[in-house]
Amino acid sequence: MGIKKMTNIEVDNDVGEVKLVLDTKFYGSDAIMKTAKEYLDSCWVFLDGDVQDKLLVTLKPKSKEIDINTLGYEFCNYILGLMQNEIF
Repeated sequence: MGIKKMTNIEVDNDVGEVKLVLDTKFYGSDAIMKTAKEYLDSCWVFLDGDVQDKLLVTLKPKSKEIDINTLGYEFCNYILGLMQNEIF
C-alpha cells in the first residue's frame, strides 16, 4: 500500500504509523502535549521539533485494531476539541 500523504498527515501502512506536522501557531502547543499524553494508552507517541514553530508527531498504534488511516485526523480533532473547550 505504501505511503499516503494528506496535507499535514502522512500515513505509512507498511510501517504502521502516522506522522503529523503541526504548526503551533494554529494548534496550541499545550493542547498538542495534552493530546499526546491522552494517546499514550493506545499509541506510541513521539514528538520532535520546536514548540514555537512546528512539531512532528509520530503515532504508532499499540494495537492492530486502530485504524491508522483515520488516526491522524482523530488526533487533530482531539487537539481542536481541547482548544475549543480550553481544557489543557
